[in-house]
Amino acid sequence: MEERLPLLITMGDPNGVGPEICLKLTAKKMNVNRPVAIVGDLRILQKAATLLKIKKPLISVSKPEDVAKASRKGIVVLESGVIFSEKERPGKISKKAGEASIGWVKASVEWCLQKRASAVVTAPLCKEAVEKTVPGFQGHTEYIGEMCGDKEPVLCLVHGDWVIAHISTHVSLLEACARVKQERIVKAGVLLHSFLCRYKKMKNPLIGVSGLNPHAGEGGLFGREEITEIKPAIGTLTKKKIKAKGPLPADVLFPQLRSGLFDGALAMYHDQGHVVTKTLLFNLGKKRKTNGVNTTLGLPVLRTSVDHGTGFDIAWKGIADEQSLRDALELADLLQREEP
Repeated sequence: MEERLPLLITMGDPNGVGPEICLKLTAKKMNVNRPVAIVGDLRILQKAATLLKIKKPLISVSKPEDVAKASRKGIVVLESGVIFSEKERPGKISKKAGEASIGWVKASVEWCLQKRASAVVTAPLCKEAVEKTVPGFQGHTEYIGEMCGDKEPVLCLVHGDWVIAHISTHVSLLEACARVKQERIVKAGVLLHSFLCRYKKMKNPLIGVSGLNPHAGEGGLFGREEITEIKPAIGTLTKKKIKAKGPLPADVLFPQLRSGLFDGALAMYHDQGHVVTKTLLFNLGKKRKTNGVNTTLGLPVLRTSVDHGTGFDIAWKGIADEQSLRDALELADLLQREEP
């Protein structure tokens, strides 16, 4: 029987929580139907395994085709030729850490584009560290999008029935307002509709569309983007037989989404969707629990990710929670169930 293509987890920044959460996840039983490998640095992962007292052996391979067989023996580390040459320095921003972490992402995406792996699941990297070798770097979403030929991919947050796609991502608030344009809203709406049909197995999901301004502009009193851009975009989506309602005030839309009145939502900018999602799903007290997944819509490569950062303040202390990474892995597996 032919083995299924593996799911690849990139290790993230070596100075952050990435190595720990990758190992905590893969050391336990994973609820997926595909072999899994960590793409990263074997030396760093061995050190993290010692810290976490993980007894399961780490098995090094150099090709995605070898992951399935090796996974029967232990935790698979797929080495791409990208080596992190420094000693780990928890919580420190490092040019070499940034260079290595984005190198593992690049290799993983290339393997997926070559149909040698099924999906990329990304642990957190440090944008400031990566930017030292990749000028203008904004984040995983934009970087992978550019590798796939789409400079403006759509970021979507997912947790159970909670699904929010974003019109813009890692740009200033001033730039985010400028990007609220009909074409972009229609693109995000079409991709969100397609994702909801696949993820929730629905034929005609209902999408709630947020306004940009307070009270969704209050008829133009607080801004006209709802009138000039958002409403016409909703009209275009309707003509495409996509059910979309709005623009609604954000403080109305998101409680309605939580109540099940919508199947998904469109947020107009990064923090509009992220703040409410993380407020609902994160507990950053003593137990430091995180949930939720970040996925990129509309690319030929399936990418999911944790919905949190590098955790520099708790890195290499053995206390980082792997639940968001588990959620991301399981979502990638779910979306690839019908693929080879």
